[in-house]
Amino acid sequence: MYKVKRHGGSMKFNKRGVSPVIAVLLLIVIAVAAAVLTYLWVLGYIGTVQSTGGTEQLQEKIKIEGTDISGGYLRGIYVRNIGDATVRVNAVYFIRENGDSDQIYSGTATISPGRVVYIDTYDRYLTSGDTYTIKATTETGVEATYVFTYRT
Repeated sequence: MYKVKRHGGSMKFNKRGVSPVIAVLLLIVIAVAAAVLTYLWVLGYIGTVQSTGGTEQLQEKIKIEGTDISGGYLRGIYVRNIGDATVRVNAVYFIRENGDSDQIYSGTATISPGRVVYIDTYDRYLTSGDTYTIKATTETGVEATYVFTYRT
């Protein structure tokens, strides 16, 4: 701290610094704070690297690739497994524009990763110009939807 002494018209400073004990304590506090911040940053970085590394879990993902339509009837659908785990499709629903829906498949269609399976939907009548939604679900709750408008 500087103390100001007045002697006539000029000012003189009494040079007195921070005591060595307080200076050492300030340096220790600054070093500890820097170490804690560095530790937290490294911990966050390691967590990010681990979550994107080789410890990923296998995932179920399905996609409805298309439909088999003939003579005004939906005859079946094609479902592809785009995940990296085997899936079991256990239900397929047929939803009309007005919200009415039917379960058009109930069973277990097992699909290996990268493969496509044909699921027979037992002939659902389609009206030209109407929009329909098909939803397939797996045993674990994974869903895929496919929306199309039927035109003759």
